Order: sequence, then C-alpha cells, then structure tokens
Amino acid sequence: MRVVDEAERTRLIEQLSNLIRSPRIPAATRAAGLTVIGWLARRMPGEVPHDLGVAEARASEKRMRAAPRSEE
Repeated sequence: MRVVDEAERTRLIEQLSNLIRSPRIPAATRAAGLTVIGWLARRMPGEVPHDLGVAEARASEKRMRAAPRSEE
C-alpha cells in the first residue's frame, strides 16, 4: 500500500479508527486495524511502510489453509 500524501494517510487512519470502534467488528479484525494504524502513524513523510513479518505471516496462512481440519 502506498499513500501518496499526508492528507491521504491521515484520512486513512481516521477511517480505520472509525471502523474499528464498531461493536460488530471482531477482535481479530480490530487488532489488525490497530496494527495498520500503527504502521501508518509511525511512518515518516515519504517513508514506505515496512514489510517485516509479511513473509512469515503469508507462510503461516498458507500452512493453516493446507492443514486438515479436525471434525468436532
């Protein structure tokens, strides 16, 4: 995700903040939204978002999809 200007970055943080305040938002989604807000808020103007942990998260997601589901 590349945010071109600071006004757009600020608007995105505001929209995410408003969205995650909803009581209908699951806790995992709220945590993800807060993580994205944190990445956006810590970024310096002109600095690209980091991708630390992205490869690991994708590998984990791939393993979870491939794992057989147990019947309950």
